[in-house]
Amino acid sequence: MLMSNDLWELYFFIQIVLDALLLVALLLLFLKFRKLTRLPIGDLSERLSLAEKLTKDLERYVEEEKKLLEKVKLALETGTKIWEESGEGRKSIKEKICELSRKGLSTEEISKKLSLSEGEVELVLSLERFRRGER
Repeated sequence: MLMSNDLWELYFFIQIVLDALLLVALLLLFLKFRKLTRLPIGDLSERLSLAEKLTKDLERYVEEEKKLLEKVKLALETGTKIWEESGEGRKSIKEKICELSRKGLSTEEISKKLSLSEGEVELVLSLERFRRGER
């Protein structure tokens, strides 16, 4: 059974349309694939190496800070033990603060002279006043 000319033409037209759609789909896939391959790989690798360098620097910094913290802890422990063992140190500072206060020096002047904070000087003076009942 032979197909009529009209059917052949319709078949040929449908085949051309389907081939055109297939070509468009292939072109779109090609363009998508090209976009994927154009990612800035060099830029990404530079950023990755920078991030690795920063991570190493940060790790080194943290280790240095840990060592410093251990040294500070040791110094504080040593200083605290010496301070606790030596009641004279506390008494002499207390006496110096009271003596300078009696001479009329201000809290700020006493703190600068003895290398103490103003809060420490005020605390010693207020405790001394409390002990004497001067509130």
